[in-house]
Amino acid sequence: MKHQSIAEQDRIHTLDIIRGIAILGIAMANMMHFKTLADLDMMTMIEGRGLPEATLDALSSLFITFFVEGKFYPMFSLLFGLGFYIFYSRTLEKDLNANRLFSRRLTFLIIIGLLHQFLFWHGDILFTYGVTGFLLLLFISRQPKTILLWATFMLAISSFFYAILTAVMGLLFGLGKEAMSSKYQVVSEHANEVMANGNYFEILLHRLPESFLMIFNVFMVIPTILPLFLLGLYFGKTGMFHNVEEHVGKWKKICIHAGWSGILLSVLTTALIHDYLPIPPGVGYGLGTGIRMFTGPVLMLFFVSAFVLLLRKESRQAMLKPIAAVGRMALTNYLMQTLIFVFIFHGYGLGLFNQVGSFIGLVISVSVFGLQILFSTLYLKKFKQGPMETLWRKWTYKNA
Repeated sequence: MKHQSIAEQDRIHTLDIIRGIAILGIAMANMMHFKTLADLDMMTMIEGRGLPEATLDALSSLFITFFVEGKFYPMFSLLFGLGFYIFYSRTLEKDLNANRLFSRRLTFLIIIGLLHQFLFWHGDILFTYGVTGFLLLLFISRQPKTILLWATFMLAISSFFYAILTAVMGLLFGLGKEAMSSKYQVVSEHANEVMANGNYFEILLHRLPESFLMIFNVFMVIPTILPLFLLGLYFGKTGMFHNVEEHVGKWKKICIHAGWSGILLSVLTTALIHDYLPIPPGVGYGLGTGIRMFTGPVLMLFFVSAFVLLLRKESRQAMLKPIAAVGRMALTNYLMQTLIFVFIFHGYGLGLFNQVGSFIGLVISVSVFGLQILFSTLYLKKFKQGPMETLWRKWTYKNA
């Protein structure tokens, strides 16, 4: 039996646009991790994340911390949970085994995620999504209120414990600053040298320990990812994306309250991360990144609700159709970003690792997204799906 992709008239174009915007946000957030050691540099846990001296770099860093980091991966995660509900519901309508087919989709993500992580970049999210996604099957029959309670409770508790853990780590690192600084400085310098000048296999071997570490780290990340999946499932079950006009009042309330609270909370986390408060830098950085696991999704809900309200008119959807094209090919574009960025920054490419400031990094991110808009628009004129999406569908429905 041949299974077709979703017909154009059946697509929720607002979702494609928001997914495309999430791809842009992910590119901007990931840039720091592609062009520098970022959080892999243990000196950050001692000294915090100070701002660059150059004005444009400092402003760009503040922009990324305040508006981007911790906001667009949650957006992508929410859309994954919503996509699960849409896929599961349509599969049941076709009288197919939804559990089996969704499990096959997740297995595909796990395989691609492992390849992505080990061969190219430690920051892969697909493996984590694949593993965490199996837990969604436990909630598909739950009532929306129950799902929302689980999501809120899990996100609050996991953020609290992560904030305490990272703050304590920052405190301990700070206490051992004198003994550890010189050691970590040598390690960082060696890592920068390998990433900037090493060939593919030298960089692969250098990254191997952190790649294995990230595999085991997934079990710590699940409690922060699953709540966001559940939020998406909640929105799917309540029909808030499918029947926007019917839920306009709810969307407006989310927009208003997530807006003012998200902005205030982002002021706090940005001040902590960039050492604007009178506490040890490492402790502030740890607290800031931990608290952001809860506050980031709050501002993310403001972004999502604002776009939903803005895109109620079809004329506005038509204006943003090029961004929707990126969203329709989200998996392809996510992986494409990695290939482009490792070529730009790793030694087997242009070797610009640790040589690009925050402002230029932001410009590169937006430029790459522009190229992805062009590529996706042209590709979808000839094909119904992106290349990775087509492969994903064939894997999912094989022998179905």
